[in-house]
Amino acid sequence: MAKTFLALGSNLGDRMGYLRRAALALPGPVRCSRVYETVPIDAPEGSGQFLNAVVEIDFEADISELLALVNRLETLANRERLEPNASRTLDVDVIFVKGMTSDDPEMTIPHPRCRERAFVVAPLSDLDSSLAKFLNPEMARLIAISREREDAEVFPGVVIYGEALC
Repeated sequence: MAKTFLALGSNLGDRMGYLRRAALALPGPVRCSRVYETVPIDAPEGSGQFLNAVVEIDFEADISELLALVNRLETLANRERLEPNASRTLDVDVIFVKGMTSDDPEMTIPHPRCRERAFVVAPLSDLDSSLAKFLNPEMARLIAISREREDAEVFPGVVIYGEALC
């Protein structure tokens, strides 16, 4: 089994409901980060705020099975792909799989932009602070300082929204 980290995001409809249903549909056991509300990045004007979380599962499968799982979760949430970065009921990205890398154009592991995204690094640090530090040491350090001060906004545009997703 490989520790697999998935980023979940939603900015349409019942955002929390979509995140919870996705977490419940994952093969167990599942560990979940807190939920964060974040500003949209590279999204069309007028896009709503996202709720984001990271979940950790033990997954033993190949890339095609992992991609099928991600696609199944998004389909269950009735995700539509109308335009790049458009608002969505559910977005699921594979962030990292311990012991695995992939340059497959369908699924690059680690996720090519996860190092730049505070909405990934903040919830990831809830579950595995060493992995968050590995991906982006400076961002992880700033997030840790904000948490020590008990700031609600742990990084610009990334606010603690609620307790652990599951």
